[in-house]
Amino acid sequence: MRRVLALGVIAGLGLTMLTATPSVAAGSLVFASFNVCGAKPGPTQCTNGATPWESRREKVARVIAESGADVLGLQEVTNNATAGVKTQVEDVARLIAPSGYVPISVADADNECRRPRDAAGQLAGPSPCETTALLAYKTSTVSVFPTPQGSSTGRVMLQSIAPGIDPGSANRSVEWAYLRGNNGAGPFLAISLHTDSDKGAGAEAARVAVGLALAGWVGNVNASRGMTGTPVILMADLNSYAARQPNGVQKMLTNTGWVDAFTAKIKKNVQYPTINSNPANGNNGFPVNPYMARPNKKNPKGYATRIDYIFGFGPGITMVSYEHVMYLNGRAHNPDYQASDHQMVRATIAFA
Repeated sequence: MRRVLALGVIAGLGLTMLTATPSVAAGSLVFASFNVCGAKPGPTQCTNGATPWESRREKVARVIAESGADVLGLQEVTNNATAGVKTQVEDVARLIAPSGYVPISVADADNECRRPRDAAGQLAGPSPCETTALLAYKTSTVSVFPTPQGSSTGRVMLQSIAPGIDPGSANRSVEWAYLRGNNGAGPFLAISLHTDSDKGAGAEAARVAVGLALAGWVGNVNASRGMTGTPVILMADLNSYAARQPNGVQKMLTNTGWVDAFTAKIKKNVQYPTINSNPANGNNGFPVNPYMARPNKKNPKGYATRIDYIFGFGPGITMVSYEHVMYLNGRAHNPDYQASDHQMVRATIAFA
């Protein structure tokens, strides 16, 4: 069993840390889903109280470095320029490298988001995708698994999963990779995905369509790689929750066989939502104090809103623990870790 202790010195400074890197047994891995908040204004940028990316980037790196995650599914990692590098994608890759993480590498033939080239082979236009999802893994604990046929990694658009969906959703990027834990966990197919936040009927229909189509798409990917029956781990910002969308994408996933990591018996910090912005704080994504749900008749256990999820699909998966990663100074957010308008979601998952 491997035990990672993070931030032991923090307690000595009088800070409250409502997180602990989980113990992980052989055959288990830690997965994290984290919307890091986009770099510039635009469709994939959080704006409610957000400070510039340049003042948050090191906080994002800190949260990730101390997560203990073996596999990262990041969202709102954009192609927008940031100080010193061409894109936020490049900056995030640079930030997570010292902690031992690398983004998956995708060949042009398996990349629907590749930039077009002219007859001379020169780049001739922007990526056709709205880049918002990034998948990375820790090289000391996880490796890319060589599939019997075809590629082990890929990047597609949401419209490849659910054809005919709303144009605002269709070109959003999705990353996937076959990975295996160096402790023998897996192999498994990992996916990072981010649906549109628009509350209109078209975007909602697109989210639902993705939820209904994802199992079939996964089956086709597995079959095409000679990996039929391989389990799948989805890390996603789905922009949908039960109180607002009882028949939303999260419900469609569970209806089609996906298992929510929230079903784990061990749950931590689930009284705090995964998204900070809500009417109670004036829709401020970066409040001083986090909102905390209270038990009531409609919500007897006091579970808070979740729009960020980790799901499993396929045989041999056990959800061991689930957590909303929180760093607090007393009742307030610890500003040294307030990297995004979202909290990281983390789950320990065992593989048969």
